[in-house]
Amino acid sequence: MNLPAAKPRVLFVDDEPRVLTTMRMLFRNSYEVYFAEGGPQALELLKSQPVDVIVSDQRMPGMTGIELLRAARELNPHAMRILLTGYSDLNAIIGSVNDGEIFRFVNKPWSNEVLSTTVANAAAAAKASLAVGNLPEPITGMAAANDDAPGILVLDDDPDMAGRIQSILGDSYKVFGATSMDDAVNRLEQERIGVVISETRVQDHPVVSLIGTLKQHHPELVSVILTERADAGAAIELINQGQIYRLITKPIQDVACRITVNSAHKQHQRLAQNPILHQRYEVERQPEPAPGAAPPPTSKFLDRIRSLRSWVVGRA
Repeated sequence: MNLPAAKPRVLFVDDEPRVLTTMRMLFRNSYEVYFAEGGPQALELLKSQPVDVIVSDQRMPGMTGIELLRAARELNPHAMRILLTGYSDLNAIIGSVNDGEIFRFVNKPWSNEVLSTTVANAAAAAKASLAVGNLPEPITGMAAANDDAPGILVLDDDPDMAGRIQSILGDSYKVFGATSMDDAVNRLEQERIGVVISETRVQDHPVVSLIGTLKQHHPELVSVILTERADAGAAIELINQGQIYRLITKPIQDVACRITVNSAHKQHQRLAQNPILHQRYEVERQPEPAPGAAPPPTSKFLDRIRSLRSWVVGRA
């Protein structure tokens, strides 16, 4: 006799008991649910009870959500992490990218439908990646440029930015520059790229739709946002719709840049070697344009972006 499949395990963390009561009512029929009224209680639970998804509020006394998720990543790296917030805190958002590797950022008050879908997607991704077991580590070190390592694409209005990053990285990687989305897609068609480093806006157009479309059709591509104009709304979109890997601010710090690019390159290798992990970095569907609204600037690149994946895999 086939036993019923075990329910995914979801941990909800919030210092407000009424919120946890709401979560219990919403999710108890579909998941094995656990609750904690703060970060320390959640971490104690995780020491003895691994879970598949952690849903945490950001603003809690004693330990913020991102502090919890950073520590939870060490205890339970398999778990997918979702951060809830009722206010725009840019530092927390940047931290959620750089330290917690958040699957989704959900604003409070949330839509029950949106939250339910987000938790379901996270649970499915956790199950898929768990099936891989112990993953092999990606190739370590930084390959020399003439070893045909995937290159770095820098998308920035400043035509000197690619040269600046090339000087920081030395001959560890080939760095290619683009000052428009059209230039970026041309480069992606011509070169083997593993990491994209991009400003949040290029020629006054947000890059989120380009980054999201690339991630959707080319999931092993890893994106790093480099900006001096960071804002909470753009960062949330880039997390949810683009699954950006890191967010760093200008002016560039040489050591931080080298560490970030090396880490992003290893992440690209990991995703290229283990396609089942792509589901962990699945992007949220981009909203449809309102009736009569102009299509996003990336719409004309969609067919070209779709064709990139087979081109790159064929060369990998």
